[in-house]
Amino acid sequence: MDKGKSKVIEREADKCENPPPRKEKGYGSSSRQSEVTANRTEQPVKTLMREVDDCEDDEMLYPELQEANNIFKAVYKELMTIAFEANYYVEAVPALGSIEELQKVFRISPPSDWRLETTTETAIVPISARSLCMNMMNLDSWHASMSHIFHYVGGYIPDGVFKHLKDEDPSILHVEMVNAEFQLPTPFAAVRKFSFLRFLKEIIPDELWAIIDVSKDYFQHIDMDYMFEGKCRRRPSGVIIRARDDHSEIIWIENVEVPVLSQFQDNIYSAIINSDVAFSAKRWVNAFLWNLKRYQSAFFIQEIKWGRPYYLFLLSLTKNMRLDFMKCLRESPDDRDWTLLTDHGMRIMQDATMRSHEACKICGYISVVSFRIQAKPHLVFQYLVKKNRQLQWHLFLDENEAKEVLRFAADDESYLITLHQRSIITENSCGSEEYILQEASWDGFGYLIISAIMNQADVFCSLIAGYKDVDLKPSGFAIVPDGSDSSLVTFSLQEVLQVPDTHTGIRVKSCVAKRIISEIIEEMADVVKSAS
Repeated sequence: MDKGKSKVIEREADKCENPPPRKEKGYGSSSRQSEVTANRTEQPVKTLMREVDDCEDDEMLYPELQEANNIFKAVYKELMTIAFEANYYVEAVPALGSIEELQKVFRISPPSDWRLETTTETAIVPISARSLCMNMMNLDSWHASMSHIFHYVGGYIPDGVFKHLKDEDPSILHVEMVNAEFQLPTPFAAVRKFSFLRFLKEIIPDELWAIIDVSKDYFQHIDMDYMFEGKCRRRPSGVIIRARDDHSEIIWIENVEVPVLSQFQDNIYSAIINSDVAFSAKRWVNAFLWNLKRYQSAFFIQEIKWGRPYYLFLLSLTKNMRLDFMKCLRESPDDRDWTLLTDHGMRIMQDATMRSHEACKICGYISVVSFRIQAKPHLVFQYLVKKNRQLQWHLFLDENEAKEVLRFAADDESYLITLHQRSIITENSCGSEEYILQEASWDGFGYLIISAIMNQADVFCSLIAGYKDVDLKPSGFAIVPDGSDSSLVTFSLQEVLQVPDTHTGIRVKSCVAKRIISEIIEEMADVVKSAS
């Protein structure tokens, strides 16, 4: 940032040194009371009583508003201080009056069983600054852009003191109360639950904005949400956004308090959970860029004839497939979708939505298990992209007979959708086509390989007609780094089984999953030898 812009930031910040001015009507000044008295005989009695009540309510609200305003200024100053200390384009910390004592609250060491994660990242992203602000403030868009990280997100526009704060400070363009849960792609790591306020502040008109997050418990006089408890805490965090024509130069700041895993919670994911890499600022930036790459990808193979906007149908279908896959990896499965049968080292569940006649004993089962491979994540990814299709077509021995009829990819193939087709012959038909849709991607931190079997009707309904209610049963792999030379893999496999009882279903799923894992580890050892 040049010196001119730095001075502009300082001038804009200086405007906030004092709390918002007290407006006549808003805070019951003596001149307003005189006006009410003078016109008393001319106004209806109900109108007079309403104005007196408003004056009393606003007079009571003023101390809360003043307190909230000072806390918000301290939060904003702390966010800018972090950016300044990181030597990014913020070249001066705004002077906002005597709020140093409030700002010190954000520098206190967390309790002994908690730890602080503070990370920053800067990047230029190919989206306009205004569009980025809208994306971050619209919770549905925010969730959709990084759905593989979110377990849940919801929110509402707060009223009371925060509505008045926004009304009195023209630089605050929007306020949202947010409840969010973030997850790693494994059921063996706890979700991170946050409840926080999100502000959109315009720092320099049409040039510089800040998305500012802070946990709601820093503010007094705020209603508790008994339906959602934020177990983790967001210290001043957010995104500083500077317009660069049709691009945005951003500074992403993650500043959170999270619990330390105890020895009783130890598992193979403990090292990642107790580090700052899984939910670092760099990972959030890369995940956002990953989503943009999805929409900038192109067809390299396209042998199925369909009309526009076919690529949007394809992206919508794979997004829903990914969401269903991530639901299976939740820390606590939704009992409306799945019945948990066992969770000792390997999670096995039964599809609660699939009903069959009692005599048939046909039901959907899923196994979810995490394991370690002594190989770098990108090698594991390249191997499992092909292996995953073989597992889906486990009765189809020669994959060379499968034909790739669709390939939709980013230039660097960090995002790739393929559709493979094969002919099958059944007892009741001369032949038909079966497909495997697969999405393989890398967001800069971890890899996802997700696939599902489709029939001809599924392909027509979802990719040609654009129906959104096609029911796919995704399986696949999630890969994250475990140090520099090994990987942690979570494997999820859905199958429809015809077994006499659930105990048999558990044994079958357990044996199949263990056999596949042993096969993968053995074959990956050969891959590593060949690569070295």
